[in-house]
Order: sequence, then structure tokens, then C-alpha cells
Amino acid sequence: MYSNSVYYFSKWTFLFTSVFMGSLSAALIYFSLLFYPEGWQYLLLLAIPFLLFISILPEYLKTFYYLISNRPSLILTKEDLVDKFNDKQYKWTEISRIDLRHNEGRAPGGYIALYLNNSEDVIRIQDIKLKGKKFEILDDLIHFHDRYGKRGINR
Repeated sequence: MYSNSVYYFSKWTFLFTSVFMGSLSAALIYFSLLFYPEGWQYLLLLAIPFLLFISILPEYLKTFYYLISNRPSLILTKEDLVDKFNDKQYKWTEISRIDLRHNEGRAPGGYIALYLNNSEDVIRIQDIKLKGKKFEILDDLIHFHDRYGKRGINR
């Protein structure tokens, strides 16, 4: 039943993010020109959100490429978990536990956290970017970890 599981990026999340960023930028420019037509130099303040957009542009373009080419973002196999988007590969025996965590601060939502053995590092999987329901992805990860990750552990 669980030989391999493949997860792709969500087209709806990408579309919503694109429309939101575009409409927010357009609205800011429109209203600032509407209320301050002689103060066009104040538009330079809008460079701050533009710099934020520039900082996420590489990840945004990579996500767009994965959507267009229909490449999987996350692959679960018997041997390992392959995060194709970040070009990382983790053996199930390297993962100590899997949790669902809430974002820190005021940001809503959460992520799936993978804790590695003998390490303080936490791998974050932003499940909102993936096609599928949060708990189905989490259940698949836990099932694969329980089934294939405990081979090297003496019971």
C-alpha cells in the first residue's frame, strides 16, 4: 500500500499567493498616486515591499518551474525522504521524530517538523505549499517513519 508517496506543489496556493502579491502592490501604487499625485517620490517607500518580493523571487521562480514541469516536491520511498525542492535527502533512520508545529509569533498556520538524530536542526516542511491535506501528509510521513525508520534501532 505504501511503496512510494509523491507530493506536488499546490497550484491554488501558488495562484492565490501570486494574485495577492500583485493586487497588494497594485493597490498600494494606485492609492498612493490617487491621494498624492504630486508626491511621486513617496512611491520610493513602496520599494520596501518590492525588496521583500526580490528576496523571495528565487524560491517563487523555482516553485513556478516545479509547477510548470510537473515535478514532485516531496518523495517518500522505503529508504528515504527526498525533498527535491531543497535538494536534500534524509534516510528514515536519520529522523528521530515527526511533529506538527505552529508558527512562532503572530503568523497563522504551521508546518511539519522533522527532527534529526544527534542534531538540533529541525527540517520544516511547509505543508500549505503541497497538494494534499495537512494531516494526510503528516500521516504518510509518520507511517513511513514508523515502518522504515526503525530498522537500525534495537527493540
